[in-house]
Amino acid sequence: MHSIPEKTLEHWASIYLSSRFPNGAMWWPTSGEDVLAELPRLAASGLGKTLALELKTTEATGSNHALWIDTRQLDRYLNPPFGPPLPVYYVFPVPHWNGPLRAPPGTTPTAPPQMTVAPPEWWRRVGWPWFGDWLYVMSAQSLGKALLPTWAAPSRARARLFTLSTPHTVGRMPDWTSLFARTPPAAPMGWAPFWAAVTRCGPGDGVRWRTIAGEGNQPDRVLVLSGDEERVWQFDQLPGRLRRELEPLAADEGGNERVVLHVPESALI
Repeated sequence: MHSIPEKTLEHWASIYLSSRFPNGAMWWPTSGEDVLAELPRLAASGLGKTLALELKTTEATGSNHALWIDTRQLDRYLNPPFGPPLPVYYVFPVPHWNGPLRAPPGTTPTAPPQMTVAPPEWWRRVGWPWFGDWLYVMSAQSLGKALLPTWAAPSRARARLFTLSTPHTVGRMPDWTSLFARTPPAAPMGWAPFWAAVTRCGPGDGVRWRTIAGEGNQPDRVLVLSGDEERVWQFDQLPGRLRRELEPLAADEGGNERVVLHVPESALI
């Protein structure tokens, strides 16, 4: 069972993003829609930064929480069939309770029998413990390098990023070096610090898309930064401008909890 439903995280994330970037553009693709097609559409909507979030929740087994990654989906993000590198970031919780949280109709959510009592008011999006205090963000590039190298084998459908055997202490950064199979270029960032980095020039370990203007001050191209490399792409060079260029995405690939977000230039520092 999921430690906490992905839909719950999706709604909380939506509320936060709508509040922080009221003039931004946000799209939650439905089943079968492809980030490769949606990213250019939002990038063309105005000056600013465009990125995609892939929300994943941990799976509870007994008192443990494990985070599994869809390897086909990750490979598609890291190795798009054409076009520039993609600004995709994974969002996941680090639970501070044991087991899955359950809520029969009409009752307050609680932990299952013989598990740690559910944290008081865990379901609230404000106050303590606020969901952003135990939600983390990691670039697809760093996430791929935190997995065992065999994750990309054609026979692999999923790979485990980490298993948490003890409840997370809210406000204390997890020991990523002991949780990950390999040390990635950058550790996951907390939810709020991540957005602070986005409004500046970061995060430095991930891909960044910034829409810039041409003649007449109209947006017509995207500056793509990936590591030490940067390149300008015209809108008609981006994947998905013509949907027929893309192979159909399987309806069940990777779940539906992903958002494409355009942060307007006015929100950037």
